[in-house]
Amino acid sequence: MLVDAMIRAAAVGGVASMWCYFTLKAFKICKEIVFPPKIIHTERCEYCGIYFPYYDGSRRWEICQAIYVCKSCAEKEVVCENYQERFFDDDELEIRYGDEKGDKPLCKNCISAIEKIVS
Repeated sequence: MLVDAMIRAAAVGGVASMWCYFTLKAFKICKEIVFPPKIIHTERCEYCGIYFPYYDGSRRWEICQAIYVCKSCAEKEVVCENYQERFFDDDELEIRYGDEKGDKPLCKNCISAIEKIVS
């Protein structure tokens, strides 16, 4: 008789613990449905390749295709005045134009135009 009581108590306790477990799981699922987790939209930088959170002004357009540039690369990005081409100024470019104080790097199109004139 004592053994039967212990078996029934264990069975009721197991059922109660399983009920609590599934109830808590159901509450967690309902919480995620009602309050979805905040998703941070990330993009990959075209120049350095790191992933960064999207912000206004990080998207650039090149021939009907969006590219994304992070803030550190955006500071080094240069826009050609003649062809409106965007390129990365890595301070290793030897060909520049302008006066000594305001030297600007040349894009590929400007370099090829200068080479045609010189040759």
